[in-house]
Amino acid sequence: MKRGPLHLGYCTNVHPGEGLDALDGILSEVVSVKERVSPQASFGTGLRLGNEAVTSLISEPNALAALADRFRAEDLYVFTANGFPYGDFSADAVKEAVYTPSWLDPRRAEYTRNLAEVIAALPGPPQRTISTVAGGFLPDTDSPEAEADMARALVETAEFLRRLAERSGVSIRLCLEPEPWTTLETINDAIRFFHQGLFPAGDVVDDHLGLCLDCCHQALFYESPKESLKMLRASGIPLGKVQVSSALHLAHPEDPEAKKALFRFDEPRYLHQVSGFSPVGVLSALDLPDLRTPPDDWLLAESWRCHFHVPIWWDGDGAHLTTTRSDWEEVVKAVMEHAQCAHFEIETYTWDVIPKDQKQALAGGELVNSIALEFSALEMLLEGMGY
Repeated sequence: MKRGPLHLGYCTNVHPGEGLDALDGILSEVVSVKERVSPQASFGTGLRLGNEAVTSLISEPNALAALADRFRAEDLYVFTANGFPYGDFSADAVKEAVYTPSWLDPRRAEYTRNLAEVIAALPGPPQRTISTVAGGFLPDTDSPEAEADMARALVETAEFLRRLAERSGVSIRLCLEPEPWTTLETINDAIRFFHQGLFPAGDVVDDHLGLCLDCCHQALFYESPKESLKMLRASGIPLGKVQVSSALHLAHPEDPEAKKALFRFDEPRYLHQVSGFSPVGVLSALDLPDLRTPPDDWLLAESWRCHFHVPIWWDGDGAHLTTTRSDWEEVVKAVMEHAQCAHFEIETYTWDVIPKDQKQALAGGELVNSIALEFSALEMLLEGMGY
């Protein structure tokens, strides 16, 4: 939805379902959210479409036109899309498969081009964004040769987006989303990659590539929001979208009861990377189960943070766990102070895998209630800043 110069939405990856057949039900859920948070005004969506749905929309006669008609009938529009998960994001086990195909694989570029065609054909503003995996799974892409190949694929995709803008009137910026255990994990990684591999390609990069800052991912590396955004501005990398998200924070990892509270969030579908703030730097583990018997340096850490997207309004369980809510609030404030970005997408895709008793305590266990509270938290912050 519009709030002054801003577009606010939430990512539809919170609604399970894959393929074109599931899309009707997902949009019905979006309409229910709209009735709660934007009943009188057009509602902007952060649309998540995997390769199966995108392929059907491109290939089946009238499918894309029918979807555009549905958006107009429901007073919905698209300002951003999540092009990170290629396959079934609600599968029983997603884990590191979410990073495949990487930007080394031509399927990633083909999917992204098709997604862009779909997004450009739907109602929405002339400037739109798509977020994507920042390269691929780190162990598979950690070499200068791999980075150079991925940079070429991204530049070629940017050139496609330029041609798409010329014929459609819709300009789309493809935004790399740094995340722990991807090729680009931190802001410094992104700056290096853009300057070495992308900026030499010229204006097409400035116009059609950029960064997606996911607040949960940023918080896992204990990066200062203000300093990170200052570095981005100085680097010249466009910030295309902000994913407003929150991670779990464990203040006393040496406490067995505290660790027990954290491990209640261990579940088999998604990857829950963990970081620790220690005297020797930031520690990193691929997944929460890896720390059931933690090494000594992890027990000496000042705190742990876990990549589990919890509702952005939630402050914690009141006993052992808190969240990184203050980090996403700092990001939004710093972005708005410099008018650095106009696309804000709430992303809390883990609703189905939150522990059942904890979920019941969150907005009465009702997803629409929780999403409405997330919008309220974000809007209250913006209102306090005069927006």
